[in-house]
Amino acid sequence: MPIDRRLFLAGAAGVSMAGAASATLIAPGASAAEARALDAIAAYLEAHRRHYGLPAMGMVVVAGGRPFTILSGTRDYRETLPLAGDELWQIGSISKSFVALAVLSLQAEGKLTLDDELRQHLPEARLPGVSSGGPFSLRGLLDHTTGLPDFAPALGLKLWRGFAAGKGWSYSNTGYDLVGKALSRIEGKPLKQIIEERVCKPLGMGATRGAIQWRDRARYPASYNPMRPDRPVLLGMALAPAPWVDVDLGAGSVASTLPDMAKYLSFLIAVGQGRGGPILTDAQAKLWLANPVVEDPAKPAETYGLGLMHRQDEGRALLHHTGGMVCFSSSFHVDAAAGLGAFASCAVGGLNYRPRLITLYALRALRAAAAGAAIPAPPELGALPADAGDYVGSYKDGERQLDILPGLVAALDGQRVPLQSVAPGLFVTAHPGLVEWPLLAVRDGNVVVALDHGSRRFLRSGARAALPATPPDLAALAGHYQSDDPWIGDINLVARGDGLFMRGVLPLRRIGKDEWAPDEPNSPERLRFDGFVNGVPYLIDWSGRRLERRDL
Repeated sequence: MPIDRRLFLAGAAGVSMAGAASATLIAPGASAAEARALDAIAAYLEAHRRHYGLPAMGMVVVAGGRPFTILSGTRDYRETLPLAGDELWQIGSISKSFVALAVLSLQAEGKLTLDDELRQHLPEARLPGVSSGGPFSLRGLLDHTTGLPDFAPALGLKLWRGFAAGKGWSYSNTGYDLVGKALSRIEGKPLKQIIEERVCKPLGMGATRGAIQWRDRARYPASYNPMRPDRPVLLGMALAPAPWVDVDLGAGSVASTLPDMAKYLSFLIAVGQGRGGPILTDAQAKLWLANPVVEDPAKPAETYGLGLMHRQDEGRALLHHTGGMVCFSSSFHVDAAAGLGAFASCAVGGLNYRPRLITLYALRALRAAAAGAAIPAPPELGALPADAGDYVGSYKDGERQLDILPGLVAALDGQRVPLQSVAPGLFVTAHPGLVEWPLLAVRDGNVVVALDHGSRRFLRSGARAALPATPPDLAALAGHYQSDDPWIGDINLVARGDGLFMRGVLPLRRIGKDEWAPDEPNSPERLRFDGFVNGVPYLIDWSGRRLERRDL
């Protein structure tokens, strides 16, 4: 589930793959061409694990109806036991497709329809009235088009919407949690049981669990979080054992083994080829994939429908989803026309990392093998961004000078430390003078004129982009807010000039006396300050979740 809003490193200093592969590959019956592709996939998985500092990764690939397994890392906190291949992996939001399957199964039995208003089946839901922007249909909730916030409590809180039904797209775990509770009400049994009976049992996924529970913890690999979750994520940063959380949310509660996920990939391949058995009819299989909605108008090829992402790669239609949990991150890709699927998971949460590059590369490599072509090189890890030269120069904040040297190296206070690229114009670094906040580029047209860092602005020599003064009432809102709920974590707010920013990057806009919202199109998230003492808030409510001020 994409509920961790921390910055994540997407690239850094280059990593050589030469000699790096030490993952275990289990590939009985693979042809010589497939073996070459699988070796390349295993090497890329091992490179990812080492590059990002991941303690354990597991992967299964399906080609021609046969599963091949890749294991890397250890399963215990002492790091002495290798993965055995029978571990449970939390698949996160990939569970959403299981929930959508359960809905389609119930529709076939006449117990609901995709067009039903949620309140027909869950009258306890405290939703805005239909007059606020249309119905909350089951399809809309499964497509993320109802305008609900991402991770607000599904029950017990009066909910709100950021846009009218069908007038936008915003990922909502809350919506899936509501659907899960509606299914439980319809069937009179826990969602866990519904998923296991309606999805796992027909597919022969006997080791899969519909909920994440303490009783199964010994079956999971040892899992981790960043030791300093209050800071931007850096390559090589220290990890600590992650807290365990039982989960039965419709947004992401499934845990599965690699052999069972191979069965699920095979089922999705068949669905993509128009065959729905043993869960769906062929007509339902086509319905499941029909009419996905555009997520972002700027990227019309990226669509979402009934728990599945639809993507294009090298001119091919793919099914896809990722999943992020407190202590696991996962991804799958399926090329149904080629009869290929890949699933990968790692035992780390809190990074907002997803192994999507690995599962995508697996399809590319196996397609090449099937065509008798050379195995392609995987996407490079840690390459400098194409615009790296744009940032080279001298910047000043008062008397402090920050120099960005060729190769994206930050020179400050007599120390030189590389920058690590997060996204276009966004960098983090282990430099002790810059480690607390990311560096955000400010451009005037195509020219970088400043680098913002926390409450400060490093102004480029000769540029005119000075910050306005920060009003005292705005400065009082800035601080470090925490929740002891591991799903929520912490939120750092900084006042810079006349603006308020979450984690130093996401601009917020005032929508009421003490209420703010992300300055993004269609965002339904809301932030409200409370618990004021002498003008300083000691509590914030982030979309229904409470955090306390705990300044460092």
